[in-house]
Amino acid sequence: MLKTIMRLFITLTILTALSVGILYFYNKGRTFYNSGEQSGNSAGNIYNGGLFSEYGGRIYFSNDQDGGALYVMNSDLSNARKLRNDKAVFINVDDNYIYYIKANDSHESDAGQMMFYNTGVYRIKKNGSELMAFTSKPSSYLTLKGNNVYFQRYDLGTGLSLYRYQIDGSLERKLVKEAVIPVHIADNELYFTASSEGQGINKINLKSFITYPAYDGSYSCPIFRDGYIYFIDISDDNKIYRMNMDGTDKLLLVDGRCSSYNITNSGIYLYYQLDDGDNSGIYRLKLDTMESTLLQAGSYKHINVTQKYVFFRDSDNSNTYVISADGYPEVSIFAPEASVSDSR
Repeated sequence: MLKTIMRLFITLTILTALSVGILYFYNKGRTFYNSGEQSGNSAGNIYNGGLFSEYGGRIYFSNDQDGGALYVMNSDLSNARKLRNDKAVFINVDDNYIYYIKANDSHESDAGQMMFYNTGVYRIKKNGSELMAFTSKPSSYLTLKGNNVYFQRYDLGTGLSLYRYQIDGSLERKLVKEAVIPVHIADNELYFTASSEGQGINKINLKSFITYPAYDGSYSCPIFRDGYIYFIDISDDNKIYRMNMDGTDKLLLVDGRCSSYNITNSGIYLYYQLDDGDNSGIYRLKLDTMESTLLQAGSYKHINVTQKYVFFRDSDNSNTYVISADGYPEVSIFAPEASVSDSR
């Protein structure tokens, strides 16, 4: 009887091990798709380099204290740990994966916006494993929507163009043969602006792939949200405006030259960098009262938001700062301490 039980136990153990092994190898390399049209990061964060992306109670971020390496921490800023040594920018996250551009050789525009045209677009699992490359060509402005990623890609001889890939790396398609920036995707239409100044917002139908003009004007960093479009008006000395989705009722929000801005997830505050001599600094504007508050004098960039926090950097990348998104306006230096290192 004992021998029979032992044989049965050994048989069950072997079958279990085989089942686990088969399941592991079946799932290894398999792509898990998104069920909805979720976004991998907000447009406001992408304009500011996509250095932070929050999903499922975790914040995935580029840690400037560790050469821009890809880290993850809890949404309360605790328990930070390294996922990869790659300098990661334009971070996007969904249920199963992290998408990012490796920017180990990076450059910036004069306005301080990130213009990374370096070493490609990648996808990893949330534990930092199973690196997959969409392309190793120089790329920028990576945006995830549903089961597709969109980004600028540089091709020798033709320059920068806007591409789309399915998240498994298949179905590569060139959408726009120009250096355009994806800004909003809805109802099978992708809205984009040109990288060059002084042009309006156009859109491309993602079924017919026909391009149409959407809004005339001179827009930089348009954010579509809550029935409005927020934008920097290049033709009016880079002041910040808001208008209805149909282009009516244009309203001046910030009467000064701005180089970057973002809006909190709650929609209560608009954070912006004002470039105005002695008045230069990072400010926040309460959108219901239009009351503006100076948070810290100086020159800053890369304003990224999560549910509870706003992050921004010195213009010389010396420090990253953090502030409660909708709470008391006290700025402190963001200095995460890695509890576990899992470098790859």
